[in-house]
Amino acid sequence: MSPADPPSIPVRIFNLLSGLGLATTLLVILMVETWLATMEQVDAGLHMTLQKYFHYSKFIVWPDAGVLSEDLAGKYLPPLPGGYWVCALLVLNLTLGGIVRMRKGWKTAGVLMAHFGIIFMIVAGGVAQLKEERGVMMLSEKENDAFPHIADYAEAFTETVVEVTEVKDGKPLGPVHFVTDAYFKDLEGDETRTVRLPALPFDLQLQAYIQNARPMSTASMAPQRGEPVVDGWFLLSQDPNLETEADAPGLHARVLPRNGEPGKVFLLAVAERAPFTVIADGRTFVVSLRKRVWPVPFQVRLDDARSKNHPNTRRPKLFESDITRIEDGRESSVFIEMNEPMRYGGLTFFQRTMMSSVQGQDGESTISGFEVVRNPSDKWPEYSIYVVGLGLCVHFVSKLWIFLVRRKSNPATQA
Repeated sequence: MSPADPPSIPVRIFNLLSGLGLATTLLVILMVETWLATMEQVDAGLHMTLQKYFHYSKFIVWPDAGVLSEDLAGKYLPPLPGGYWVCALLVLNLTLGGIVRMRKGWKTAGVLMAHFGIIFMIVAGGVAQLKEERGVMMLSEKENDAFPHIADYAEAFTETVVEVTEVKDGKPLGPVHFVTDAYFKDLEGDETRTVRLPALPFDLQLQAYIQNARPMSTASMAPQRGEPVVDGWFLLSQDPNLETEADAPGLHARVLPRNGEPGKVFLLAVAERAPFTVIADGRTFVVSLRKRVWPVPFQVRLDDARSKNHPNTRRPKLFESDITRIEDGRESSVFIEMNEPMRYGGLTFFQRTMMSSVQGQDGESTISGFEVVRNPSDKWPEYSIYVVGLGLCVHFVSKLWIFLVRRKSNPATQA
């Protein structure tokens, strides 16, 4: 191709995707979205804001104009591309422009390492978005307390499931059947969705999901918004908490027998203490709505919980726990405190909270809460920082070496 010939379409696309202009534009968009999300989370909460701006399902984001002025509350700013996909495009840009397109040699080795480290860090965030699981494990120093003394499971912060369990003589029989909130979290008003349960003698019809619901008796309070009443009870919709994990979702459900008869409508709520009982084909089942429980591959026993606040405040100064990790009959003593988690078996246990049970005396903490995180890219950001730091050091040292060599070969002229 002669110098006068225009570049081909593939070359133009490559130049666009690898160009500095695209990189600058993407970084500006990320800066704006991060600023808007930080402002918006004050009223919407951290989890909801992250879901709105940086979840992979959000291709377009409509920022709330209320973050700029209260007079603009309820209105929206011009749309922005979803943060997850902005980062994905930035990874492509850095790969093409910062690695593929860049000249290779010892002079650029440090810059190449730095670019690779940045790409690795962004990829770590994407993997965490797709694969990370977060839950809480609450343990008590005492047995027969409100929380278990030993546990091998964690309870998800925000995910809920409908559980259907067959029981006999008050004991579970057979496997537990789950319906994840992906099947009902989007249901509003009169919208319904039928969930087929071929292994059971009935199906379920779900309706009217509420993010934060409180079961109320009509004897104590009349429905204010025309909420459906079932056996003298209804679900009172409450404002979502800023900490989404504190929400207690609820929804309406109906049993659909196989014989086509109209099934009974009932309420499901995380805040409800007793599950709903279904009798079908002479078998007994219990249906409940609860936060999703996922197993931990070892047991954890709380031996001692200690806490201390700053003087005359409720701001924690020290949260620490002595636990015993039990695996295959072997016991290992582990110490966990704030900013010093336990990492083991692909899981990370962070010290999250402390509580005092009725058995505690003088406010002494007897219950410890651990945030349990399963994240395959947990340490990747740390590794990427090492790579970026090493790359910058190599680049600066090489530049210093070139400067010294040139200065030595070209000494200053003596007057």
